[in-house]
Amino acid sequence: MTQTYCIKKMLGIEDPNIQLEEIPLEFKKSKEVNHMILQGKLTYTPHYCEKCGVVNHSHQDIIKNGTKISTIKLTHINFQPLLLRLKKQRFLCKHCDQTFIAETKLVERHCFISNIIKRTIAMELREIQSMKLVAQHLSVSNSTVIRVLEKVGEPLASKYLYLPQHLSIDEFKSVKNVSGSMSFLFLDAQNHRLIDVVEDRRKVHLIDYFMRYPKDSRYSVKTVTMDMYSPYLEVVKNCFPKAEVIIDRFHIVQHLNRALNTFRIRVMNEIRNKSATDYRKLKKQWKLLLKNEWELNFTDYKTDRLYDGLMTEKMMIDYLLSLNPRLRHVYKLVNDLRFALHNHDFEQFNTTLEESKKYALPRKVRTTVQTLFKHQKGIRNACLYTLSNGAIEGVNNKIKNIKRSGFGYRNYSHLRARILISYRLTASRFEPKALHYQDELAHQGE
Repeated sequence: MTQTYCIKKMLGIEDPNIQLEEIPLEFKKSKEVNHMILQGKLTYTPHYCEKCGVVNHSHQDIIKNGTKISTIKLTHINFQPLLLRLKKQRFLCKHCDQTFIAETKLVERHCFISNIIKRTIAMELREIQSMKLVAQHLSVSNSTVIRVLEKVGEPLASKYLYLPQHLSIDEFKSVKNVSGSMSFLFLDAQNHRLIDVVEDRRKVHLIDYFMRYPKDSRYSVKTVTMDMYSPYLEVVKNCFPKAEVIIDRFHIVQHLNRALNTFRIRVMNEIRNKSATDYRKLKKQWKLLLKNEWELNFTDYKTDRLYDGLMTEKMMIDYLLSLNPRLRHVYKLVNDLRFALHNHDFEQFNTTLEESKKYALPRKVRTTVQTLFKHQKGIRNACLYTLSNGAIEGVNNKIKNIKRSGFGYRNYSHLRARILISYRLTASRFEPKALHYQDELAHQGE
């Protein structure tokens, strides 16, 4: 008796109506996999008939009427799947002359895969691995993993009740059948909690989505951190009228670096046939040219195969800028803007932009400057607040790894459920008796 009690505890069998039989383990080979088989019995005295509902007062209205054997998948021991061959009691109701089978919380009705396996599948789906690999590890089919994914992922979605005061929004490449193949996600900019994933990032769809939230919840949003994608400005204006737009500093620097790098390539191609040595210097030292000017090393002299004698990083940059006067001017403009942004000095940033109107700039650089003029208000807020899109970029990176582990996704709902499980499903949210999960955000909204 003690042995079977300990075995039940180790296997997670909490139903007191299940009794393990003291029969040696059996071994069976199925689909090239060795299975261990335990024997058990499920019996109890029912309180009422499941068919007609009559109450079993004298314990004679419903009698035992044989057993039915059901094989249940439990868990793995020593990398071998364990099966429970359970004899379920059959009952006969004398009032309606119908039979029904004893049930247990170990497994759902008409299922042979235990809830233990299903909870393990849900927890495995949090990690970066393919669903096929999860199925192989737990000796179940791919369809079983997909069913658990759909059942667990659906309750984790937002209930349109709660929005944080500080939002962080971005897009990611999802599946091909989605319009434009780009989807939208947003999270709490303070605690980095993922709120929801939206299928389409287009303006009309986003406005329609956010309008489902209560007016009080939308008006409580104070800031929205985003990149310089123009349709998002209309979404914020229509859905969050009291929110301040914050342009992510990383995207501002990225725009400036791309403009500088584009002009570097142009200058490099112009001198390609004139000076092969200078061409190689501009080609090989692109990272040095994009490095912040105030971070250049001007004290340590080192040898470089592209130069004769000892050189510092500052001396190399001076030589590269001497190859083209316009390159020097663009380099100075980009570094002045980056330095002002680094110091959160919007006045200096704005002054530098205004002074750039006096000079003729390359087309790509001028386009970048005009874009910065368009988003001046958001850039000013970026200098005032410390919020950024760093956390949501990390989410994007994990989504890419999830897609890569499964060699891409064809079903958007499966990818969305996988993302929500990865970020919103925790072990504390499991109910051992059933696979039902409640939304924390809905509770916060209440």
